[in-house]
Amino acid sequence: MIDQAVHPANTQAAEAALRRDLVRGDAAAASALPMLRYLVAADQSAALSEEILARVRGILSDIAGQLLDALIGTADRRAHAPDEIAVLTRAFLDDAALLAHVHAVALEWQLTERLQERLALDPVASPFVRDRIASGDASAHGFLSAQARWSQGQRRMALSVAELPEAVLEAVLAILRALVGAEPALSERASAVEREVRSSHAAVSNRLIWAERMVADLDPAVALSISQCGVTLFLSALALASGQVRDATVMATLPDQQARLALTLLAAGAPADVTEEQIRMIHGGTKLPVGLAGIEEWRAASILTNGATAQ
Repeated sequence: MIDQAVHPANTQAAEAALRRDLVRGDAAAASALPMLRYLVAADQSAALSEEILARVRGILSDIAGQLLDALIGTADRRAHAPDEIAVLTRAFLDDAALLAHVHAVALEWQLTERLQERLALDPVASPFVRDRIASGDASAHGFLSAQARWSQGQRRMALSVAELPEAVLEAVLAILRALVGAEPALSERASAVEREVRSSHAAVSNRLIWAERMVADLDPAVALSISQCGVTLFLSALALASGQVRDATVMATLPDQQARLALTLLAAGAPADVTEEQIRMIHGGTKLPVGLAGIEEWRAASILTNGATAQ
């Protein structure tokens, strides 16, 4: 356990260790996206797990299929030649925002499955969600339905276009527009598809919107407990409280990103003992330096933002 007494020398050593680990973790993260793009395109998997690569490929292909369904007015995937889906999927690989989001979705589901197996943590109805449902909370009901649909989709390696963040959705539509732009008939239909997809997206509250509603006003002592809130609400609460982008917060749960996860938790207002507990829940152990208790919330945020140059 972390010694809760604040020793200045230990705090300074902890900061130095976290900065070193943050630099190493950031270097690994910076190389991950280009490597993922190459491996998905080349159908190789030496450097990333088979599971993550298969899921990223599957989700990108599913999104391509949904757009092609809308383009030709059918929900029958057999109507699309494999080459048609492959062309659109390859085009998706050139968009960093889309690829990063799909990678984060794959990692979130991997963590969800791992904690279900290790902690018996329900992927849909965490203890907190069940309590809110029992109290008649309408937001909890909305989140439960959205989370159930997402979980079912992940088991099929699928992701509804309605679940994409708005910026990522716009990137997807821009790719579709660019691919069909040379054909007037398809271009006109693509414009109609864009309107339909945007209208449908605006009318549906996806699970990330429901999750933000659920955790927006929660006490950090509750929101930053992954065993109570579940993976999705924990990640949303952590991103909101720390001021970090949610997809980046998901990446911080990787084994080589424990320094970033620790700093994100501290920046979100979690005490050092809660930080240690959450990392132990996620990874089954901790590799954290003594002295975390002396790193204040603002200081953790500064180190996260400035890395090794934080003063």
